[in-house]
Amino acid sequence: MKTWNVPSAPCWADLSAADPRAAAAFYERLFGWELGGVPGLDGYRAFLSEGEPVGGLGPRRPGRRPSVWRPYFVAGPDGAGESPAERVALARGKVLGEPVEVPGVCRATLCADSSGAVFGLWEPDGHQGFGRVNAPGSPAWLDLATTDPDGSRGFYTEVFGWQARRAASGAGFPYTEWSLGGQPFGGMTPITEAFPAGTVPRWLVYVAVRDCDAAAARGARLGANVLLPPTTIEPGRFSVLADPQGAMFAVIALAREETGEGRPATGGERAAAIMG
Repeated sequence: MKTWNVPSAPCWADLSAADPRAAAAFYERLFGWELGGVPGLDGYRAFLSEGEPVGGLGPRRPGRRPSVWRPYFVAGPDGAGESPAERVALARGKVLGEPVEVPGVCRATLCADSSGAVFGLWEPDGHQGFGRVNAPGSPAWLDLATTDPDGSRGFYTEVFGWQARRAASGAGFPYTEWSLGGQPFGGMTPITEAFPAGTVPRWLVYVAVRDCDAAAARGARLGANVLLPPTTIEPGRFSVLADPQGAMFAVIALAREETGEGRPATGGERAAAIMG
């Protein structure tokens, strides 16, 4: 992830969990994360790595989706009289509720893109978001899995102004790399038969680790389901897991740790690994 905490870039990710206390214990033991309070927002905590904020944790609302990780992107400046939320609606997305105002922190609005993948708009008010990225224990990449790559490409370029670069993989699966000002931060892959049955459009958050195999094994001992075992690809070694409450995430040991030159597996590389 080469860009973050600037307009239209990723700036935060949080976990909506059915049992936040159990989730906190799991990630503390997996990544060494600690919890910090968020002023003005009861029941919501910040995950800290080396004292820096790397994500959030809150209770899942009754009747909402299962436990899930969600990324947030800095809401870009209003244009032509349109607010960021209005741009989401104009691009065939949905605003999922009223904005949450947290004085001195941010104004956050949950949305769904044109294919149904959930993300958040983040308008900073004293809190910029991630305190570190790419270092072990912090976010390193984001991937969107979608049933409509063309529609999703149009949605995110219209709402955030992202650049979308098509990247071929050795397995022949199409992949799109997202960037801002030429700085990549994530990607997109179509949902194919290589994905588990019932996969719905969603964002996947990658967390950097020093040792992918050790992190995946530790996660399994803690009750996680290893959906994709540790696999080596050019950018490093990665694994996809679901925590004990079902929230999916990935771990990645970058080949060039903290230099910003490594990237997690593309969708095609993941699909090739899944298919053997």
